Amino acid sequence: MKKKSALLLPIIYTILFVIVTLITSFTMRYVSVGSLTEGVVWSSYIFSILAISVVFYACYYYFNYNKNIILFVSLLAIYFLVTILTKTVLGGSIYMGLFNISTTIIYGLTGLLLYLAYDRFNKVKIQKELRKQNLQSELALLKNQINPHFLFNTLNNIDSLIKSNPDKASATLVELSDMMRYMIYDTNVEKVSLKQELVYIENYLDLQKMQFPNSKLVNYQVNGDTKGIEIPPMLFIPFIENAFKHCTDKNVDDAIRFSFHISDNKIIFKSENIADKAHLITKDKSSGVGLDIVKRRLEILYPNKHTLDIKEENNVYSIYLELNIK
Repeated sequence: MKKKSALLLPIIYTILFVIVTLITSFTMRYVSVGSLTEGVVWSSYIFSILAISVVFYACYYYFNYNKNIILFVSLLAIYFLVTILTKTVLGGSIYMGLFNISTTIIYGLTGLLLYLAYDRFNKVKIQKELRKQNLQSELALLKNQINPHFLFNTLNNIDSLIKSNPDKASATLVELSDMMRYMIYDTNVEKVSLKQELVYIENYLDLQKMQFPNSKLVNYQVNGDTKGIEIPPMLFIPFIENAFKHCTDKNVDDAIRFSFHISDNKIIFKSENIADKAHLITKDKSSGVGLDIVKRRLEILYPNKHTLDIKEENNVYSIYLELNIK
């Protein structure tokens, strides 16, 4: 909330208070006021409007700039004590003094509550902006997810295919181009169609498989209808890259397995790869951003609507992700 809005809120409140008070004062003309004249009654109301407005603004802006509640309460206590003593010494009604104090407390608390509401609204807005900025930053990192070595190897493979199999080289180059276009341009939105994301994943898998002699390295399955389903972009690719990174034996058939099970209200993604702890893998520091960012994205985008289970047992590294998309 901007400063103008913060100022406008108490002003609107005061205007409404003045209107209500004037209506009440007008009504008092037809009510017996005892020994008091009409002028005294009107003077009292005008003074009350000014006094209560001052108290309201004091409370509102005091808590806007100073959080010392003890000092605030002490000042109020002194004010109440002086009011009661003044009424008593001057022979006025102590009950009227207590009434004025009660009124002051009510409108003072109103100012305080209005500030707290404004402060809360402002904090929520800031949190939303920070969350949006964080998601944009994380997505920017995910766009750089592809290992540079993967890109270099793909280009080298295309170069080798140009002479031996130019048609395949051309098709591979188109796949790489489509994948890069999707990463750079098509993901600048909050959500993309699941169909688009799966096409990107399939292109990525095709290019990855070119780097290994085992043509049956990857087992990839998609079950269910993707029509009308949208998801945040680049949500699954870190898990897929992670499987290639952790696979310790790429000569075994189906050493890496991915599957999608899609329904109207759920997406279940599974990833498994051979991960023999006896085989040491030299991890490339430039290969991706890890799974921490993906976990944070899931917590923000699917709060209490996802299940992520990561295990490493029996020489198999597995990931189970279930999204509630409704």
